[in-house]
Amino acid sequence: MESAPAAKAPSRIGRDVELPDQVAAVIAALETDIIRGRILPRTRLIEDHLMEDYDAKRHVVRAALAELQRLGVVTKPRHRGAELPLFTAAELDDLYAMRIVLHRAAALATPFPVPRARLAEVTAAMKAHAAAARSGDLIRIHRENMAFHRAIFGLCDNPYLAESIRLHDWLSFPARAYGAADPGALAQACEEHEAMVQALGASDRAALEHLSVTHMERARQLYVQKFLAGNVRPRR
Repeated sequence: MESAPAAKAPSRIGRDVELPDQVAAVIAALETDIIRGRILPRTRLIEDHLMEDYDAKRHVVRAALAELQRLGVVTKPRHRGAELPLFTAAELDDLYAMRIVLHRAAALATPFPVPRARLAEVTAAMKAHAAAARSGDLIRIHRENMAFHRAIFGLCDNPYLAESIRLHDWLSFPARAYGAADPGALAQACEEHEAMVQALGASDRAALEHLSVTHMERARQLYVQKFLAGNVRPRR
């Protein structure tokens, strides 16, 4: 008796929400200001101020905040407006523990050898991020970094796992954002991306698994130094 075909993942898996250009522009501006440190954890995101800062109408700002809240980048604590979250040490540990589980699972599930065409796609994503790093365009660096993660972890061919990684990329954005603007962290990220691609080409699973986990640490430590070690006092 033939086994039933494997169930396909629902079409919603991995699908981004299409946003109007004006809303997408405000989101990009907010992301850039977070990366630059202009918006710090627990900064209140007041609609009137954002309308003035980004020359946007209220409904556009409101839609941008709603989308960032959906992604977990922005929170709305009870009796408060929208704000960038401040992770406690315990929350940060829990978040990164989950990311480690997901990244390790994807590395272990990636079939080797990687087909040439798929390896070329990941290589192209790595080069696009490196080019963004050289350009100094922070939002481009951030987006190309996300694209590289989607490409390399998408090799696991488990859409639920890949989508979980994508969602946790967004959930961790308020913590890891500062790596894009730090020259040392950015250079290290580019080197590690290249090493991950080399591990794929060599079918070196141990190296891929190790890099998939340690790759997250530099940005995490930047956040700890800025906000959990008393070096920078969050604005309220």
